[in-house]
Amino acid sequence: MRKFIIFSCSSLPLLLLVAQNAYSASPSDVRPFSAVTVGDYLAACKIHPNTCISEVGTALMNKTNFAGAPTICLQSVDYAVPVPKWLSSHPDTRQMPTEDGIYLALKSLYPCE
Repeated sequence: MRKFIIFSCSSLPLLLLVAQNAYSASPSDVRPFSAVTVGDYLAACKIHPNTCISEVGTALMNKTNFAGAPTICLQSVDYAVPVPKWLSSHPDTRQMPTEDGIYLALKSLYPCE
């Protein structure tokens, strides 16, 4: 037996408001690993700094081309630390996909000479 729920037209705006609030994520819900853009990543880094640095390593591994000559020459094990600061100082990267922006930052910070 099927049951139907009938809403009157006057309750529709309330229903839409509840549905919208249920599916919209607050800024604290965004994590560096799930950030779509550099802007989202930087906002998530302010709330979750511990995972912010880990995402740099993940982006490096995902974007590195192991077949060609190196384009990034890391100088220390703390290579990820300056990446968020570099991205923050380059607002033109805010709309880039997160991994692309991180990789650009790494190439700029650690070019091979």
